[in-house]
Parts: sequence; structure tokens; C-alpha cells
Amino acid sequence: LVHVSHAAWIASHTSMGRSRVTNAYMLLSKDELRLTGDSEADEVSRNKLGKKVPVRLRREDMPTAVGRSASEVAVGLDAAHWQKAVNKARSDAVTAVQVRHILVHSEELATMLRSQLRKGARFEELASTISACAFTRQRGGEIGWSGESDEHLEEYFPKKVRKQAMRVKPGDVFTTRSSLGYHVVQVTDVFQTLMVDSNPRTRALPGLGVQPQPLINLLRTSRADERGLRQLADAASGAPRVVGGGALSCTYSQTRLAMKYSVDSMGCQMNTADAERMEGQMVALGFEKTEDPAEAQVVILNTCSIREHAEAKVYSYLGPLAARKRNGDDLAIVVAGCVAQQEGDALLRRLPEIDMVMGPQYANRLGDLLEGVFNGNQIVATAPTHIMEDPTQPQRHSTVCAWVNVIYGCNERCSYCVVPTTRGSEQSRPRDAIRAEVEGLVAAGYREVTLLGQNIDAWGRDLAPAQTFHQLLRDVGSTPGLARMRFVTSHPRYMSPRVIDAVAETPALCEMFHIPFQSGDDTILSDMERGYTAARYKQIVERIRERLPDAAITADAIVGFPGESEQQFEATLQLMRDVKFDQINTAAYSPRPHTPAALWDTQVDEAVKKDRLRRINALAAEHALERRKRYLGRLEEVLVESRNPKRPEQVKGRNRQGCPVYFAGDIDQLKGQLVPVRIMEATAYSLVGQMEADRFAGGRYLDNGESLVVEVRSSLQR
Repeated sequence: LVHVSHAAWIASHTSMGRSRVTNAYMLLSKDELRLTGDSEADEVSRNKLGKKVPVRLRREDMPTAVGRSASEVAVGLDAAHWQKAVNKARSDAVTAVQVRHILVHSEELATMLRSQLRKGARFEELASTISACAFTRQRGGEIGWSGESDEHLEEYFPKKVRKQAMRVKPGDVFTTRSSLGYHVVQVTDVFQTLMVDSNPRTRALPGLGVQPQPLINLLRTSRADERGLRQLADAASGAPRVVGGGALSCTYSQTRLAMKYSVDSMGCQMNTADAERMEGQMVALGFEKTEDPAEAQVVILNTCSIREHAEAKVYSYLGPLAARKRNGDDLAIVVAGCVAQQEGDALLRRLPEIDMVMGPQYANRLGDLLEGVFNGNQIVATAPTHIMEDPTQPQRHSTVCAWVNVIYGCNERCSYCVVPTTRGSEQSRPRDAIRAEVEGLVAAGYREVTLLGQNIDAWGRDLAPAQTFHQLLRDVGSTPGLARMRFVTSHPRYMSPRVIDAVAETPALCEMFHIPFQSGDDTILSDMERGYTAARYKQIVERIRERLPDAAITADAIVGFPGESEQQFEATLQLMRDVKFDQINTAAYSPRPHTPAALWDTQVDEAVKKDRLRRINALAAEHALERRKRYLGRLEEVLVESRNPKRPEQVKGRNRQGCPVYFAGDIDQLKGQLVPVRIMEATAYSLVGQMEADRFAGGRYLDNGESLVVEVRSSLQR
């Protein structure tokens, strides 16, 4: 609900600059303006409240829902002011920083060290070699957690420097002078006050009038027991006794009570990685996982809002859980992820049975937030925050391949996309943190890592000093013992030839690029605010195939974007014919909340969108099969990941281009190994082959199909 006066609206739209003229409607009315992004609801509001007036509309011109700041929903501000607002909100909550420093006696040396760190030099090595600080040199410059009031650090880390460090983002390096000399300081992590809305449950639930008891009572041994959740995290099992009766009874464990959790995750790889981190938090608290939500005391739904009807799917999933709670079950319902961030406390108003709503930026603070939930509070955590490094271990779903986040959020302003709303502005993880995680995974036996980011090529541009993604690829891709590395998702606007060169020249980097093109028509791309043309996209493809002729190129495409004509859709099909993608993830456009395109009146008819989706999928499958057939007869390096669930005598793996490969084998013997497989059959989206144990596994292929050996391994070598 947004209050917009006639005068205020006119004032905010007198200078529209380069805005695209659309047929979107807003109201010239002194009444309230309701814009939700739901086309039917918005149409009712417009018809009821005033005359339709076509306006020029960009994200920064959209009104912001009452009760949510512009920084949270990425509307109402241009990109620069939005990022500034988000950064301020994040930094205002910082109470301590984790830092390390190098102390030197000249400004020139400090500047040189900062430059070396920008290029990827290891901080701890420079500190151990060069630093004049006797207190931290042997620890690689490590100071630990620091706040302005930490006077015990004064002897080697003065208050002036501590104060500066409090205003710096994780990963940033700065130089400053104190009475001791010149400090080269890096902030590696931050600790923040949780900026959440927390309110005690004071009302009974609908239906039977159940008043949920604080779940902490299930773990405490008596009314006098005041321990918190973390103090009781070792609780595992016990026989409960009931005090009182009826709906207001309280149950305490005489010794310990086993607590279980379940997690269901929807959507993209980022959500999968977030779910693994949340599971790590739960395991660290002593909870046991169950696949059946009916057995769990804590049920976590990690949501995705990228597609239409996402909210309806969430409410449908939550219905049975809400019924359990209304009937008196001891249960904490946690809604996490993008729908949670998008809807905020509206979820609680619609389903008061929910205990916590938390955006994806709080995935590694789940344990802290559950303290409040277990004490009987309803919590909404959607405010901007720095994403802290997670000291717990993610509960990874594979022992062979792992996801590694390198950048969170997105600064792009695509007119259809909800990601800036739900995941906030970009936050690059420090290079050393990424490197340390990958090194730890290799030490634990993982063979492949995939670097994740909504706009991964933007990694490092928000750091100080700025760094580049191709440097990160070369650095992390050279980790000793790492067999394979992939990365997703690239944005054509930022895709650099240096990234392509890094893939071509770093043996562990797989020949695979995921680069969404979305449309083949330049006008539609402009309306989408994508920042490139179809010709520019094809230039990127040409560069990839020049350097890596056998590389797989996958993409995303949207059909039925507002205003898309048949001719413009045909341009998308033509781009596909020109490129011939290995695989395309397709979707019919669906209006999403807080996005400009959702408010345009040039929406394409659903029947037309359905027909175009059918046609694009048919062409994508045709090209995918054509691309898969090039593998026939070739010897492919396959990393074995799991058993084929449909044919247990087979194992499943992927070749370097990411295509699933099935072949007969013993999973207990082959899991995690690089196996040479002769490809015998090809379908549109998978391959079938036979293992040839006496041949080498490893190599890249030239245009003529001959193998160019990159790294020769003995057969079945790990």
C-alpha cells in the first residue's frame, strides 16, 4: 500500500531522461495507489481508484510498499542510490570486524603491498615475511575480532585504525597511518546486530484456539531452567512429562528430547547452496535430519520466487503444516529464501502459524534467529545485512561435487527480474575465504567445485581495491588436487575474453559456459534492460568457439515478454539456429512483484506464450541432440557422482562439458573417480557409454574430434 499524492507523482516524473515509453498505468489521484505486481489485483485497484494514464516506468520510478524500505525492494531509487542505501543499512549494524594487518614504515611499501594483494598475493605470507608487528607477524597478521572499544589492542592496532576498519566491507583492504607506522588492513568478516522484527506470540491460533508454547520448554528440564537453545544444543533424546493440561499444557523433557528438522528447497543452485548452509546450522545445534516433515520439530521451506505462482506454491506447501500447528503440534515453521524476502511480514499476516520469515542473506544466521523462535517469538528477518562467513560446515548433498558461493546479490536492473528485490545488491566474498573453502573441500576428498553467483562475472568489482573474476578463476582453479571447476551464471554484459582465456589455460576449468541471452531481438533486450545486443552475444560465442571449439554453451531464454511480437520471437529462434546451444532453460514470461515489466499493459496472451514455449523447446531439443551426437565414438572423461536411480546396474557422471553420462559400473568402486568412457548412444540431454579402463581419462577435443591432451592420468586414477 503506497500513498502517492497527485503533486508528488508529478514532481517525481517531470524528468524521465532515457526512460522507455510504455503503456504501463499509474494513477493521477490523491487516493491510495496499490501496485503489487499481481496483474489482476492491480487492474482492480486501477479501475476502482482513478483514470488510467500511460506513463514511462523504470524500477526507480516505482512506488515502494508501505512498511518496506526502498533498499529492501530495490525500487524507488536508481541503481547508485539503491546500492548506497543498502550499504549504509548493512554497515550501520556492524558491531565488530575480524581483521588482519601488515605494519610497515613507508607509505610506498604499504601501497605496493595493497597492489600485490589485489593481484592475489596471500595476505598471511606477506605478513609473515614483511610485517614489523611483533604481535601478529607469526600469525600471518591475524588480529581477530576488533571493535572501537577494544583497548587491549591499542599497543599494535590503535583506535584510529579500529574505527576505520568498522566502516569497511568484508574483503576490502585499506592503508592508513598511525603513530606506529603504516597499516595495510584487511577486513575478513563482520559481526552484526541482527536487524529483525521480533514479537512474542500473544494470540491463540485460529481454529481450536491453541496457544503455542515456546519450544525451548521441550528441551529444558524444569521451569527454573533458563538455558538458551545453544546451551541446550546437545539435547538428543528423553522421555517427556506433561505439566498442566489441554491446549495450554507445557511439556518438559526429564532428561533430553531428540529434536529433528526437515528442509525442502525450491529453485536454483544458489538456493541449494543456501539450504546446505542452513542444514549445517541445524546440525551444529544438535538437530537430527528427517526427510519427513511430519516427524520434525523445525520445518524449513527454502523458497524461490523467480516463476509465476511461486507464492501460491508456498502457501500450498504450508497448509498441512499450519493445520498441524493449529491442532496443537509442537512445531516451528520457518519460511526462508526469496519468497520470504519478497513477502516479509505479509506471510505472517496470512498464515499466523508461521514462526519465522527470513531472507536468503540470513541463511548462515539461522542458529541465532532460532533462539528467538524457541523462546516463543515470531521473527521477520529481511533487512539488508552483510553476509557473514559461516563457521559451520554445510551439509552437502554430494561427497564428490560441491557448490561454493563467491558473490551474493545482483546490481542489474533487468525490468522483469525479482532478484535485486530478493537477494539484494552484490556482495563479493573475500578471495582468501573462497580459496580456503576450496582447499578444504579438496582436502576432504571433493573432486569438483562449482562457483556460484547470480552475476558471477561481477565478482570483485565491489571490493576495495577492485578485483576481477578472471584472476579468481586462475587462482582458485590452480588449487592443488582440484580435478574440476565450473562456474555459473555469466552475464553477457560482463563476459570478458579474459574469462574465456582463463578457462582455456587452466586445466581444472571445464569447457562449459552458462550465459543467458533471454531474447534474440534487440528491442526486447533493450526493454528488458539487459545492456547488450544479439550481435554482441554472438561475438561472445564466436570468441569461445575460437579458443575452445568443443566447449558447451548453455543459456536461459524468456518467451512472451511484454510487447514481444511474432517477428521478435522469430529473432530468438534465429539466434538459436546461429549458435546451436548445448542446452537452454526456457520459460514463458511471468509478472513478478516489484518489477516494472509486471505493470506494463503490453502483456502477451497466455495462449501465445504457451505456443511459443512449445516451439522454442522443440528447437532447443533438436539442437541439444545435434550437439550430443558429436560425442558418439569419442572417449570422454567422466566424473562418477552417483548410481543411476532408474537402472541400479549403471552409474551416473558428467563429462567436462557437464553432460550426464550413464554406463555400467560399480558405484562403490567408481564414485568420485575420473573414468574413460566410450560414448555409444546420444539423446538430447544425456549420453550412454562403456567404460574403457585401459585408456587414459583426460583431454580436450579439437574441431576434428582428435584429443588434445591437457593432463594424462593413469586409468581410474583419483
